[in-house]
Amino acid sequence: MTHSTKKSFILGGSIETALSGQYQLSPVAVFQEALKHTIRHFISFTPSIVILLIVQIAIFYIALQLQIGDPLALLSRFLEPDTITSDVLTAIMVANFSYEVISAPIYAGVCLMGMSHAAGLKTKPKHILKGLQFTIPLILATMVGLILQGIAGQLLFVLSLYLSVAFSNAVLLICEKRIAPISALLLSLRAVNKKLMPLLSIYLVIMALFVLATIFYGFPLLFVLPLYFHVKGIVYRNMFGITLKIVATDSDDHPDSGNRSESHSSNTDSNKDSDIFNA
Repeated sequence: MTHSTKKSFILGGSIETALSGQYQLSPVAVFQEALKHTIRHFISFTPSIVILLIVQIAIFYIALQLQIGDPLALLSRFLEPDTITSDVLTAIMVANFSYEVISAPIYAGVCLMGMSHAAGLKTKPKHILKGLQFTIPLILATMVGLILQGIAGQLLFVLSLYLSVAFSNAVLLICEKRIAPISALLLSLRAVNKKLMPLLSIYLVIMALFVLATIFYGFPLLFVLPLYFHVKGIVYRNMFGITLKIVATDSDDHPDSGNRSESHSSNTDSNKDSDIFNA
């Protein structure tokens, strides 16, 4: 007969510490740790990054095709700026909005994997599907966030940048803390305001790395993207904390075999939830 003992603990901060700003967030320390996780999990994490890129590019391509026909024709138009009309720009914006919204559950799965690495857990490529169970809340939160960023961008670009950082924790709050979409956006915004300057500096560095990766034909994205997701996981851990569950089992039939412990990341005691972020 097998007996199991379950214990839960929170690694890092908490919602209370996030809202009060009582947590450590050093940009240098965040990037140093993110770099270590990126190197350590590079081989196992890269397939998930590639899958995410393929899904997003496919959605973007299809969205453009539905609006303007052959998306490849845009390449020739960019060589002649005078041929780029407002309709083309609108089509690109709609395609960008479409891929971010539709791929939100897959994006969330990769975020969860980065968060798991920040908690000291290992992941597998199949864990990219862990966000699918939160599809509707994730799509709703992504839509609201993008719409608010778009409106803010019409007024001032800096406001759009601020909102993108302010809402950056919403995805993980929905998946890890089971918070409703609008509440997750507001909670993320309130917590970010407590450490706005360190967070802005972190994400400005990330943006600079993305620009540099683009200059070098996009190949460095295979390193920059894992770094980005690890940064998100570390920031989330320090701000809101990650709930981990330790399950220790022992068997009466094999008393000499000792105890076996397993570590899961979860915020509930149900069997279904305990497998959400398991290594």
